[in-house]
Amino acid sequence: MPVPFRHYALCLLISGLFLGGCASVPVASTSGTAASEPAEAAGDAEPVRDESFAPESLSRLPLTNDLLLRFLVADISLQRGRTALSAQTWYDLANRTHDPRVARRATEVAVGAGQLGLAQETAQQWITAAPNSAGARQILLTLLIRADRIEEARPHIEALLAAKPEEAPAFFMQMHLLWDKTSDRKAAWLLTDELTQKYPQLPEAHFARAVAMANQERFNDAIAELDRALASRPNWDAVIQYKAQLLSNQSPASSVAFLQKSVKDNPMSLVLRNSLARELVAAQRLPEANQVYKEVLNLQATNLDALIGTGLIALQQRDLDTAYRNLSAAITQNPRNVDNLRYYLGQISEERYRFDEALSWYNLVGGEFASSAKKRLPRVYARLGRMEEARKAIAALPADTEQARIEHIQMDAQLWREAKDFKKGVDTLSKGIAVYPQSADLIYDRALMADMQGDYALAESDLRKYVALMPANAQGMNALGYTLLTRTSKLAEAEKLLEQAIALEPDSPVILDSLGWLRYKQGKKQEAKDLLQRAYAKLTEPDVAAHLAEVLWQLGDKAEAKKIVDEALLVDAKNETLLEVISRLGIR
Repeated sequence: MPVPFRHYALCLLISGLFLGGCASVPVASTSGTAASEPAEAAGDAEPVRDESFAPESLSRLPLTNDLLLRFLVADISLQRGRTALSAQTWYDLANRTHDPRVARRATEVAVGAGQLGLAQETAQQWITAAPNSAGARQILLTLLIRADRIEEARPHIEALLAAKPEEAPAFFMQMHLLWDKTSDRKAAWLLTDELTQKYPQLPEAHFARAVAMANQERFNDAIAELDRALASRPNWDAVIQYKAQLLSNQSPASSVAFLQKSVKDNPMSLVLRNSLARELVAAQRLPEANQVYKEVLNLQATNLDALIGTGLIALQQRDLDTAYRNLSAAITQNPRNVDNLRYYLGQISEERYRFDEALSWYNLVGGEFASSAKKRLPRVYARLGRMEEARKAIAALPADTEQARIEHIQMDAQLWREAKDFKKGVDTLSKGIAVYPQSADLIYDRALMADMQGDYALAESDLRKYVALMPANAQGMNALGYTLLTRTSKLAEAEKLLEQAIALEPDSPVILDSLGWLRYKQGKKQEAKDLLQRAYAKLTEPDVAAHLAEVLWQLGDKAEAKKIVDEALLVDAKNETLLEVISRLGIR
């Protein structure tokens, strides 16, 4: 009877195990797939590595009809997606044949099927049939660790180290990767302690001990172990970095000081310089961190960590040109796993009023940032005048939670805002507030839209509601204070709100702008200039530029006022606040 083609690979395996029906001549060739491959692919058997199994370990059983049927059941059930049945059948075959090749295949199928308990048993069968198989021990070791059977893993680690003692240093450096968050940390330490005591001369063993100690929060003991490792290898970047990390948990200043000394001792180590910069960022010492990153770029202009670091610092400091240049350069250097950078570049492009560019970046964003990028698309489409696409982008967003539905309402209103139909925007938000009366976001958005519509009473009322709902929110205090400043004569209340807001966020350019405009209205022009210059240095938006230009003009610095206006027009030549100031004062 001819053999169907799709089962040809399986028959090669069977003939390798049981050549000639009742004959007992073993053949070493096998078929199968790596355990890490998907279960669906396991049926497409291909030759795997030759483990050079000892001839005496191979099966000498005759190929009976019963065995042949079982092999066929194992293969066909796997092909048809019945992975549990296939794994159980291969397990039964391993028990019957005591052949390491069958046990290996049984282990691979069980792992692929997610039958990890079964995989442990078949891996043990594999080791029993082929005691010198490193592959079998590696798989069983992994399975035991995942099952948190750490003590049972010890003999397999010892056997692997005994077989290849030259790999002990690399093993100890990676040993901490065996454990996950659910592992018994005490058991992990006991095993680490027992294994490393046999290698006192290896600095890598001291590193392994340090990690295991740190996982038990024995930080001082861990640092002492790292010092022993560094005594043997003083300029070891990995250990220096880990010691800095442990020091940072106790005292960020100590970590920075340690890294500064390490950089001084190893001035050409870019790894340590980048580590120092990261610690400085964590300590909010941004100018120092930026300087260290720049030193790295002076040594290596394409250094990825430094490009990203300087880019993110520039973004935080509102230096949008530098942020865009360095983050885009980082993507050019390494275009993989950069969804966060693409998202940031989209935001930067929006703030620079480069909406086509923003659209391109957002459409490239995937992964965990994809959802946030899609939420920004409607506004970008609207700013480009592509309203139909903006509506489609909103409709494509999920609306399965209350917050998601509120965001839909906000985005719908934003489209009316971009179309300058403020009444329909207010109506849209009012309908949303009727459904969600406690939504601070909808109330805040309606306040801003009402102000644009000219309904200053509604704007003030909504902002008071917002502040009541969000009493410690600097944004709300600033918005209400600015509205009272520009739309009413309640300057005293505006001053109180803006001073509370600036106390909460002393570096906020938006609040600095509001407070600067208040001082101007109070006749304190020099103080107003200082505040507005600080705001404009952080946020080069046309509205801020308009305020600063007016103050400079009134102080007699007309050349600087014209310069500010020209810069702002390059950003947004249609900004109404800016155009009103130019027209009223006769600037340009």
